[in-house]
Amino acid sequence: MIKKGAIGAAIVLGIVVVTFLAWFYRPWAPYSPAGVWEGRNAEDRTAFYRSMADVFPNREIPGAANPVRLPRDIRGLNISYQYEGEERTVADYAREHDITGLMLVKDGRVVLEEYWHGETADDLHTSWSVAKSVVATLIGMGIKDGLIDSVDDPVEKYAPVYKGTAVGETSIRHMLMMSSGLDFKEDYEVVGSDMRKLFFNVFFLNRDVDKFVRRYDRAREAGTDFVYQSPNSIALAAVVRGAYGENLATIAQEKLFEPLGLEGGNWLLDRNAKDGKELGYCCLNIRLEDYAKLGLFVMNGGHAKGKDMLPDDWIHFIRTPPQATHQPDAETNKFGYGHHFWIPAHEETVFAMAGYNGQVVWMDPSRGVVGVMTGADQTYPGVNHEFAYMMGAALDAAAGL
Repeated sequence: MIKKGAIGAAIVLGIVVVTFLAWFYRPWAPYSPAGVWEGRNAEDRTAFYRSMADVFPNREIPGAANPVRLPRDIRGLNISYQYEGEERTVADYAREHDITGLMLVKDGRVVLEEYWHGETADDLHTSWSVAKSVVATLIGMGIKDGLIDSVDDPVEKYAPVYKGTAVGETSIRHMLMMSSGLDFKEDYEVVGSDMRKLFFNVFFLNRDVDKFVRRYDRAREAGTDFVYQSPNSIALAAVVRGAYGENLATIAQEKLFEPLGLEGGNWLLDRNAKDGKELGYCCLNIRLEDYAKLGLFVMNGGHAKGKDMLPDDWIHFIRTPPQATHQPDAETNKFGYGHHFWIPAHEETVFAMAGYNGQVVWMDPSRGVVGVMTGADQTYPGVNHEFAYMMGAALDAAAGL
């Protein structure tokens, strides 16, 4: 009897193991949890971040009919800076922080373009949370186009999937401020955090991202303080989709890729299905130069092809901290926040798009310079306080031309 029981248990265990391995590797499917796991946990993520479309469900975004290539005026810029009493260079920083690309654009001309770790000008590099700022830009365009009435409208007015929830009742303004008050812990590295749960449910279980987010309640009143949370951007993506009546990739192609001359890319989805939704909090994949074009567009007030595509006061709105909790603090190197755009602590005239592990678009209208960086720096943002000094020196060098 014991022997039969042991054999039965072994058979059950074998079935469980085989079932798990089949689910994990999914040889019948184009995407598998195995690919996600291996890439996410790689010691060197540089190759992973330029091949996300090989691992995750995604929707292609066609390039412009006539892609624009920014004029080149490449200079031998000698960029150095002081950090913690030591003379440092951009090359030092790139080597130590897994930077894959750096581009500086002065007055619309590329004056520096460098690649490391096998990256090339044709690679599509993931945005991580730079996509949040892209979604905010589409919100501004929706207002300009008369499809979104006000940032004080509730999310549910345009995104019925959130109707009757704390998310749905929150205003677009408070979502843009990262002040929704949702009871959500944003931490990519802590096991059990809500961000890890979101990642697992979307990338491993391929669940509808909005249905996952809509279950979160409020921990405090909206508008109270600044707490960075990806569900805010996910909800704003739903607002954009509802306002335009299209998926996010199609909207981005029409409103950004075509008028700005972007060369095309893709956007990761919550699941490999016809009704899959682009992940508005992350995962737009485009070229380094196309990130620069987006930066130029925003920095220059949303002008493209002779048209004003953003509300008149939009740039002032997105780069202005709305209250004390959003102000930068130079003493602690704490960045400030406007409305889905960051404000560096040591740069009074700069505002920025920024993403996990070192994806950055810095814009400075006073210098006439856009600085773009891609990489796989696992110290960023976390303990990496050197970045701001490096990028500030880079913008200074370009501005001096």
